[in-house]
Amino acid sequence: MTAERTCPSARAAPGNTLLAIRGPDGRMKPLRTPMRIDAGFIEEAEKHGSPEARMRFAAPCATSGCSQWTGSRCGVIDKVMDFLEAEQVPLRADLPPCAIRSTCRWYDQSGAAACKGCELVTTDMRAPAPA
Repeated sequence: MTAERTCPSARAAPGNTLLAIRGPDGRMKPLRTPMRIDAGFIEEAEKHGSPEARMRFAAPCATSGCSQWTGSRCGVIDKVMDFLEAEQVPLRADLPPCAIRSTCRWYDQSGAAACKGCELVTTDMRAPAPA
């Protein structure tokens, strides 16, 4: 039996976990202590635009219940890794701190390479994050 995996790029929903906040350089900065969010948090966050444009959330991986599921793996990190390689984006040399690495779907699929690109992922690219 496969251990439950965690999606590192979930939507802001009650019960999900706030993992990181977008810094001025556009990279996601992990929280030292991730926090569970509730409806009140989301309501306040939405007053400033899409929470997913400036924060990263985690939730249990929905596998086949997610539109990003390819049938055997998460397609998001595959697309991210392909883009980073094609564009030759420089990645950090070390692994960033991570509260979910032991259960992370992306780490499970792509190992340390996924972690090094993770800070560059913004879940909602449709909505510009306020400056």
